[in-house]
Amino acid sequence: MEIDLFRDSDTVKFLRLAALEGWITDAWELGLLRTAFPKGCLVRRVRRVPVAFVTAMRHDRSGWIGNLLVDPELRRRGLGTELMKQAVTALEAAGVETIWLTASPSGRPLYEGLGFREVDRVHRWLGKDRVVTITPCRQEPLELIRAIDAEGWGDRRETMVSALASGGNLISGHGSFLITRRVGPFRQIGPWAGSPAGAQALFAQVVEPSPRGDTVCLDVPSRNEVISLFLDRCGFLLAGSTVLMYSGEAPAYRPERVCALASMGSMG
Repeated sequence: MEIDLFRDSDTVKFLRLAALEGWITDAWELGLLRTAFPKGCLVRRVRRVPVAFVTAMRHDRSGWIGNLLVDPELRRRGLGTELMKQAVTALEAAGVETIWLTASPSGRPLYEGLGFREVDRVHRWLGKDRVVTITPCRQEPLELIRAIDAEGWGDRRETMVSALASGGNLISGHGSFLITRRVGPFRQIGPWAGSPAGAQALFAQVVEPSPRGDTVCLDVPSRNEVISLFLDRCGFLLAGSTVLMYSGEAPAYRPERVCALASMGSMG
């Protein structure tokens, strides 16, 4: 067995296994992760065949680990633990002080054994038959967008925010912003950040019911109770939850400023 960097040829196998898990991701997102922090995007191989995967994203003082995925036939053999340790080592070697991830109930014991602890829960919300109006208002400067994003996480995540803004649709106004893009059959929203009142006003301005609309999905911190109640009033439904965890230095996390995560679990 060997561990090396994620290759282009590994993408098809990863996406097939991710689809079996019901994950919302795509090749574009995987390419972003591999470009931003290639040392943290790793694959375990058995006789040159990829059987386990993990990705990592470095921000400024923090980083994120996601997409830990092992072939179902080879689980409970320590492959995931070994990949996790190498991803953590790569982030720490890059100077990261805090490492984030989201954990499923089955994966939580593994992460706790590596020193991760719970800081919040993340709820997935789905809204069927919705249309997102892309350019309804004046765009704020990208530097302000990055600053708004940093308020919630206590760290500058400029590479990620800039890449998502280029690869998706950035909408801003009311002192808030959101980024949306299509991922498979879904219209994902995230990151979404700003003041509670401003974030709600922006969302209400751009997301509307439509019989010909998409299914909109977003991952929301449970400690942002204002946004959770708002989505409930808008007719969105809960569709699952994960545990938000971190290791290392305690983050300056402000969940009331984080309305939706940037991805469905892979980068924060």
